[in-house]
Amino acid sequence: MGDRFVTVLKLSNQQQIADQCSVADHFLSRLKGWMGVSSLARGSGLLLSPCNDIHMWFMRVSIDAVFLQYEKTTPQGAHWKVTSVFKELKPWKVLPVRDGLAQATLELPAGMVASCAIEKGDTLCISSQ
Repeated sequence: MGDRFVTVLKLSNQQQIADQCSVADHFLSRLKGWMGVSSLARGSGLLLSPCNDIHMWFMRVSIDAVFLQYEKTTPQGAHWKVTSVFKELKPWKVLPVRDGLAQATLELPAGMVASCAIEKGDTLCISSQ
């Protein structure tokens, strides 16, 4: 995984979604992603950029996927519009999950999309730690 971390907030209510979100911004880190990881802590995340499709091959845990499109940067951080969400993606899902509008993908522990009520159209703020 990447060695840089960011924080992810839902702008509408300033809810913290991930405080330890690793950034995967080069080919090998995006390819590996969370393959081989056996558990995910609440507050963790993986931001894959650029990325508009993911696979579940060699995964050991279920995840939620949030596809994002860049909007703007403010003093708070980069604002990203949610273009689609996928809940509870199971390991070894045969077909890839894709969103042609997305420029990045945020992977979260399964259940985070529901508990944070993340929906298409929401704006997330991603800032460096």
